[in-house]
Amino acid sequence: MEWVHNDWNNLNVRIGEAMKSLIRERFQSLRLQKHALDFVEDKLGEVMIFGSLTFVHYHMYGGIEGDPLMTAAGMELLILATDILDDLEDGDAPAKPWMNIPMPESLHAATSILTLAHQAMLQGIKDIRLRGEFAERLNNQLLLSANGQMMDIASEAKDEDGYVEMIRLKSASLFVLACNAGAMCAGREWSPDIEAYAEALGLSAQMKNDVRDLVRWDDKSDFLGRKISLPLLYLMESSTEQDSWIIDYFQGRSGAEAVRDRQDQFREALERTGALLYGTVMGRMHYNRFLDLLDAMPAEDRWKEGLVRMLGDDSRINDKALRSNA
Repeated sequence: MEWVHNDWNNLNVRIGEAMKSLIRERFQSLRLQKHALDFVEDKLGEVMIFGSLTFVHYHMYGGIEGDPLMTAAGMELLILATDILDDLEDGDAPAKPWMNIPMPESLHAATSILTLAHQAMLQGIKDIRLRGEFAERLNNQLLLSANGQMMDIASEAKDEDGYVEMIRLKSASLFVLACNAGAMCAGREWSPDIEAYAEALGLSAQMKNDVRDLVRWDDKSDFLGRKISLPLLYLMESSTEQDSWIIDYFQGRSGAEAVRDRQDQFREALERTGALLYGTVMGRMHYNRFLDLLDAMPAEDRWKEGLVRMLGDDSRINDKALRSNA
């Protein structure tokens, strides 16, 4: 099967419909079902990158008998559940539907969706032996992510190494799960080689998000929310006396009123210190590692090329001058 960009849009819709079908089938409580369907509808406004990674990896590794759409839908339900829990913990997404219903109902819906995700992903893997192995791997990756999430909530990362370890656990572990889920759905064993390039992709994706969330000036701003990121750490180390207001706010010595109208000054500091450039370069470095490791894998070239196109960059096919985009 040849893939073009429009096919990825169609895949997004197919995964979303599969998610809704699972919810209607397995959630007998009409209130739970309504909440879950509303949450999926909100998610349909995004590209379902994790489910797409699962689907593509099934085909990359020669899948025939598994159910990649079921496994992909389970993967996206898992991501939806973790997103809900993350927003409830951070309190930084007031427009999301799960932030506008009673907290106990949001928590219950999230844990119910997580349980449904487990069932769907296991159901998509037809080999009974691999299904058992995947169940163990699934729990392991979720535990890694849970540890990284606590490190994030508690702001435990104090330097670059600590931050990279935190996002390796919190974020990259889920990329590893998505890619290996597709391969195991195809009948393959859990692969350390897939794990290596998926982790590099996950690190790259998070670092790209870091740059995006640092320049925004709303509820998702890492700076306004005092959330550690790689470019913010670089900014702190490179700041001068004229940037003391940034340090004072980030370390809690001043409040929101001290920074409310200083977006332009903050952006100037990011440019002047090279913090944005640093974050971009680090993300590109991990993305290039992902590409190199992917190239070495014994998988069909057309699917590897399709994967790169899905991630948003066709230049790999021609000159290997690739950018970070996840």
